[in-house]
Amino acid sequence: MNRPPPPAASAVPSLWRVAAASLLALSAWFGGCASAADPLGRFPADPTQVSVAGISSGAFMANQLHIAHSAGIMGAGIVAGGLFGCAVDSVTGDGVLALASLAVGPCMSVPTLLKPVAFYAQIVADLAAKGWIDPPGNVARSRVYLFTGQADTVVNSRTVELGASLYRTLGVPASQIAFRDRDLPGAGAGHSWVTKNFGNKCDANASPFINDCHYDQAGEMLQTLYGPLQPPAGQPEGRIVAFDQKEFVPGAATAANGLSDTGYLFVPKACETGAPQPCRLTVTLHGCLQSAEVLGTEFYTKVGVNEWADTNRIIVLYPQAHATTVSELPAQNASSLLNTNPQGCWNWWGYGSDTRYLTRQGVQIDAIWSMVRRVTGQGN
Repeated sequence: MNRPPPPAASAVPSLWRVAAASLLALSAWFGGCASAADPLGRFPADPTQVSVAGISSGAFMANQLHIAHSAGIMGAGIVAGGLFGCAVDSVTGDGVLALASLAVGPCMSVPTLLKPVAFYAQIVADLAAKGWIDPPGNVARSRVYLFTGQADTVVNSRTVELGASLYRTLGVPASQIAFRDRDLPGAGAGHSWVTKNFGNKCDANASPFINDCHYDQAGEMLQTLYGPLQPPAGQPEGRIVAFDQKEFVPGAATAANGLSDTGYLFVPKACETGAPQPCRLTVTLHGCLQSAEVLGTEFYTKVGVNEWADTNRIIVLYPQAHATTVSELPAQNASSLLNTNPQGCWNWWGYGSDTRYLTRQGVQIDAIWSMVRRVTGQGN
């Protein structure tokens, strides 16, 4: 088995929804603000004010990106996922041994089988000792927001709780951690990015995994990471930029490594090239079945982040994952099915034969970090 599937059939979008989303994506392709082939540009973004956030597989990836690059990321928002090394069985000489069975079992559904938090802290220490991630002492200065819905039937809340415990073990003071899990309407939130007024009913566990809980998750998250902010825009005045992700992947092999050819960037008017003051940058990662391949523009325009970013001079980077098939792998063999990514998830269990997926050398982490360095003017 490769990617852990959602436990209910309702979590898989119907064919008509996928078709409709594909038409929407094509519309955005032909009528959007920029060509999908445009290279990612440089903007006046402060490299000391970079944060990362994500939902579900994007939460696991946000957690991995944060810990791998803790010297350059000042905070993380973790929604319905996270716990560094959750799918790792052991650290090896050239990477880690990670198992899909751990991901779909203990990490998502049976947290009573998870190891004590000290096991995951040791993985961090071992990877740092090999020089594969930044020194973990950097993590202690971070600000962290974590969220788990009480009605979530996809990723058990205990996994997110252990993620919070690991941050405390790594030295993050309790005063710098916001953990939200209970005070929402009714039964609480299902497996979703939560919004004030868009999406499914609050306790749903179904596509598009964006739920209306009358709660401004983007606002609380960004203010946890950056401190008090100006109120959000009613209608953002910034622009969406489509950019080419291929240049950030070895051999431009995006599909084989679970990445789409095109990513997206939200740029407030105050953050355009030549702005007199630097802006901040937040990386926002969709979950499984939430990429533009499935939802069109929905995730990168409807989760509430752009509204806050627009009035607070925050550039938002929306990298995109891809649903990899066997035919897109460089070689087909007995392990091919184990290395596909049929639901377009971020790599948090080592698919694509990437044994360093949760380190700085992981293909997806390296690609996203190269995007960050490009936007902030730190890299080519």
